[in-house]
Amino acid sequence: MGESEKRTAGNKELSERGQWSNKVEFFLAVAGNIIGLGNVWRFPYLCFKNGGGAFLIPYILFAVTCGVPLFLLDICIGQYTKLSPAIFWGKICPLAEGFGHGGYVISLYSAICYNMLLAWALFYLIASLSSPLPWTTCGNLWNT
Repeated sequence: MGESEKRTAGNKELSERGQWSNKVEFFLAVAGNIIGLGNVWRFPYLCFKNGGGAFLIPYILFAVTCGVPLFLLDICIGQYTKLSPAIFWGKICPLAEGFGHGGYVISLYSAICYNMLLAWALFYLIASLSSPLPWTTCGNLWNT
């Protein structure tokens, strides 16, 4: 950008905003966020436990009627206000500021749980390289 083409807001110079190179890249990033690791390992179990194909109907119904609109609302308000969720919910309604903070708490909890699952997977991967395998025998005193 030339000197005369710089974007300004009042007397403050704005930095260049990043852009997605194409719509497919944005779609894949959003889909990865929505689906997440939890649905990959938990969804088949939930389908089996709650009735198989009959579980898919309410799951898809709630995802389409609740999940997608709330996700789009969050993206649109965040892009429009250029603020973090805790701040923009607080500006919309001071009582709703907790929604943004709740999102942070859920993200922290999810990160801790998924790191624990990845640690288990890594532990069993490394344990499977030993010989003999640790789970081939049960040599504890309390076993019968």
